[in-house]
Amino acid sequence: MTDEKYKVAEKVRDALGELLQGIDQPRPNRIYAIVHQDDFPAAARILYEKLGGRLATSTALEVRDAVELIYHFMLEEDGVLCNLKTLVAKPELTVGSVGAFLPAADWIEREMSEMYGVTFEGHPDPRHLLLPDGWPEGNFPYRADYPQNPDGFGEELPDVYQKDKK
Repeated sequence: MTDEKYKVAEKVRDALGELLQGIDQPRPNRIYAIVHQDDFPAAARILYEKLGGRLATSTALEVRDAVELIYHFMLEEDGVLCNLKTLVAKPELTVGSVGAFLPAADWIEREMSEMYGVTFEGHPDPRHLLLPDGWPEGNFPYRADYPQNPDGFGEELPDVYQKDKK
């Protein structure tokens, strides 16, 4: 890899401007850009529209008092993966939707909503994606507070745990 790859972080820094809270390029082909949750959709739009980033995938991780979102944009022209990161604070867990303007984010935001409880404001299709109808409200399977056995739901098991009666 050449030093030219390290100049991509400067291009990202210039494009994101004041939205950027931090940026790091630990390897020539990897950039981590951090923005505030209020600026997340605007920063993603810049990476997508102005820098030609292709959304490769997205990640959600529960951390102490938030859910960390990481949208992985491939800057193909430069051969660099730019990871756009933000923390979405609990208990609200609300952030603007990237799927509202970038269709590739539609399903992953629906999955993160169901599994972590993140609300994506302005999402074009907030229907359930993975969990069955009748799933108990407020139970998010990828969160640390999710009951690890069906008995954790209380005396009455939700319909999804009931055996079919023939």
